[in-house]
Amino acid sequence: MSLPATPASLVAGALVAPSVRARDPRVDAAKAIAILLVVFCHAKGVPHGMTLFAYSFHVPLFFLVSGWLAAGYASRDRDLMQTISKQARSLLLPYVTFYLLGYAYWLLTRNIGEKAARWGNHPWWEPIVALFTSIGPNLYVQPPLWFLPVMLLTVVSYALLRLLMSPTLIAVIALILAWFWMNWFPAQHVRIFFGLDVLPVSLCFYALGALLIYVSPYLPTSQAASAAATLVLALAVAWMADVNGRIDVNMLAFGHSEALFVVSALFGSLMVICAARLVQSWAWLQWIGRNTLLILCTHMLVFFVLSGVAALAGGFGSVRPGLGWAIFVTLFALTACVPLRWIVMRIAPWTLGARAMAA
Repeated sequence: MSLPATPASLVAGALVAPSVRARDPRVDAAKAIAILLVVFCHAKGVPHGMTLFAYSFHVPLFFLVSGWLAAGYASRDRDLMQTISKQARSLLLPYVTFYLLGYAYWLLTRNIGEKAARWGNHPWWEPIVALFTSIGPNLYVQPPLWFLPVMLLTVVSYALLRLLMSPTLIAVIALILAWFWMNWFPAQHVRIFFGLDVLPVSLCFYALGALLIYVSPYLPTSQAASAAATLVLALAVAWMADVNGRIDVNMLAFGHSEALFVVSALFGSLMVICAARLVQSWAWLQWIGRNTLLILCTHMLVFFVLSGVAALAGGFGSVRPGLGWAIFVTLFALTACVPLRWIVMRIAPWTLGARAMAA
């Protein structure tokens, strides 16, 4: 069921959430749309316009939706060590496990085909160093995993700030900090370990997402209004993406204008949330939304294997893979997650941060 339509109480100038909330189905639907965009845009052959559009908001969307989801459970008196322990188990264990799987595959195949030209002269120990530094561009054996250490830092940082400040004040401070950081730090041409250089940006969207729990009841509720809002926002985001250029949060690239990036990311996130209202009842989409961690950690490995098989079979020749290939590998990677989840949750649920087989 969706959130109640009544606003939360205002206490001492801070927005205070009710103690108990039903999980909003739009959350998982929005997460599903976000991970579908991530997987599809990581595939070879995706049109440039599509990546330009999706990259303008899909990574901020993950932080924003995570803050939205956590807002229903966060409180000032929540045990900080419990939060850190839970997040470390849920994010660091999958990070290490699936990175090492990617590293093993890289060792076995780095001198074959296209990889020989790109990575053949890299020392075998280089990815191991990257595992501990967690600097995004260096995680080339499993590129999407940069997100997990950054998310851990983001959640813990917000929990610490929440002990001292209201959600509104955190969001304001985080927005100002992100603005100055995006304008100054990328020009230094250095990277900081464990995603600390991405933290100001991720914390900004996470904090804004925590405020969504008070805004979301006022978003369109009818199918017609949700569809209209989705279309209008999509047109606005497409225009801003075209004007601002390519965004890549992992690479600290925010386009021509940092302000336009923030606006397009917020508009794109609202667009997905409005679209989620239209598809929130689709069971398969809800499944994807509740298994985004598994999909994030495995889809690139599936892509690597499929590309390797295609190369050995003389797949592409002199022709670059196109849209058909991108759709195929995306569907294959998503479908593969069904048996993968069954296997992982019965043999090693800890690899996904779970203590036991989920119901």
